[in-house]
Formats: sequence, structure tokens, C-alpha cells
Amino acid sequence: MPAGGFYVIMHEGRGGPETEIEMQDHYRRSGFSDLFGSSVVTTIVILNVLVFLLQMLLTGTPFQRFFALYPRDVIENGFIWQLVTYMFLHGGIFHLFFNMLIIWMFGSALEQVWGGGRFLRYYLICGLGGALFSFIFSYNVPVIGASGAGYGILLAYGVLFPYNQIYVWGIIPVRARTLVIVLGAVEFLSGLGGGDGIAHFAHLGGMAAGLVYLKTDRRSRRFFNGLSESFERLSSRIRSAGRKDPVEKGKIDSILDKISEKGYENLSETEKRILDKYSEDRDRRR
Repeated sequence: MPAGGFYVIMHEGRGGPETEIEMQDHYRRSGFSDLFGSSVVTTIVILNVLVFLLQMLLTGTPFQRFFALYPRDVIENGFIWQLVTYMFLHGGIFHLFFNMLIIWMFGSALEQVWGGGRFLRYYLICGLGGALFSFIFSYNVPVIGASGAGYGILLAYGVLFPYNQIYVWGIIPVRARTLVIVLGAVEFLSGLGGGDGIAHFAHLGGMAAGLVYLKTDRRSRRFFNGLSESFERLSSRIRSAGRKDPVEKGKIDSILDKISEKGYENLSETEKRILDKYSEDRDRRR
């Protein structure tokens, strides 16, 4: 996390009204965990630490200049990889430590609910959101760090677990939803003030991208789930109709033959009901 000392020691409590629904719908592990040999969160933390060590070893070389996000270079020189690589560079050990603490503590909860694949997608989208806001507010200033993605993770945690208690500095209990709102307001006001060398609007970009993703992803899931359920119901009806039609047709033919031989009045009550139902169904189809 950025300078200013946001320390999180533990979190506990009950989830919000949507938490159980999300957990039921998405408590599925993806193949990403097997691919990496560990959780996606753990892999992200390890990669960040390794890149930071490499960054320290290559101090004084063009390494950071090449992989940090320079919006002007992306536009003018086509350095599009910087949109992703900037997330793995950090300005110092404390910058790295607090970012990884947030990603590990809150990202682990999200990965358990969503699975590794969806969490990784969300993480990258939030990081790209931070990069997008950097183009708008920091066009001529280099940006590094996973804070944009970290703020996006905090936002998602606040949405899924709004009533969980988070202990700031280890002593001040704050509900997750309240903390997200306060942090968003602080980042906005700090960004307006500027001059402290922190990419506050990149943090807000991560939160904004996360919010858009959560809203659109939920709606799209509902739409496609509803479409899938409708298709299943239709398929079931078609299969049922396909199974019943030959039998019903045989019954109707038998009843019609009986009418022609003995007359309608000699039909049993069951045969009359079958014939009446067949007539009603045929009228509806017309």
C-alpha cells in the first residue's frame, strides 16, 4: 500500500447479504492453482518479491525505465507491456511489503470465493484500471507498484464481506465497507492535493475498474445463467414431448377406431378425458 501506514492485522465477522450467494455460486477452484503449484495469490506475491530483488540488483541500469509505466512511452513508442509490468515494480521495501500484505490477506479470501482464474482476471483488470487513470492524470510521470490492483482487491472485499471487521494499526476496528469508502475519499482528496509522489489516481483507477467489473460481471452472469436455465427448460420440454407424442398418438388412434366401431357413448371416462385433453392441446397449438 502507499505511504501513510495502512496496517491490517486481522479481519473477522460475518459477510453481507450477498456473501453466501457469491460463495455458493463461485466456490470452485480453477486450473490456475494447479498450473502454478500454489494459489494464485501466493504466486503473485512470489513474483513481486522476485522482481523486486531483480530490480535492486539492476539498480543503475535501464531495467526500471524499460518496465515501469511511462504513459508517454506507451503512446509514442508502443511500449504496451508496461501496462502489465509496472504492477510488479516497487519503489522500496515498505511499498512492496504493504502491497503484498493487502494482496495476500484480502486476495486470499477473494480467491477462495471466486477461484484462481477469476481472481487473476480481476487482479489484472484492476491493475489496468490503475494504468488507464495514469494516462489521464500522470501522463508525464512514471508509475510503479501493485497498489492499483490492491485497492481493487480491497473494494471487492468490501463488496463481498461488507460487515467484516478490519483492525487498522492492530487496534481500530472498522467494517470493510466503511474502510473502502474512507480510503476512496482519502485517495481522491490526496490526488487533488498532489505533490507527495504517490499515484493516488492510479489507486482510484484500480477501484473504478474493480467496481465496473463487479457490476457488469454480475449482470452478465445473471443473464447467461437465466439464458442457460431457459434453454434447459425448453430442451426438457422438447424431450418430454418427443417421448410422449408416439404413445399419445397411439392412444388417440385407438380411441377414434373405437368411436367409429361402437360410438362415442361407449367410451370409458378415461378415454373421454384423453380425447378431451388431446382436443384442447390441439386447439392451443392452433
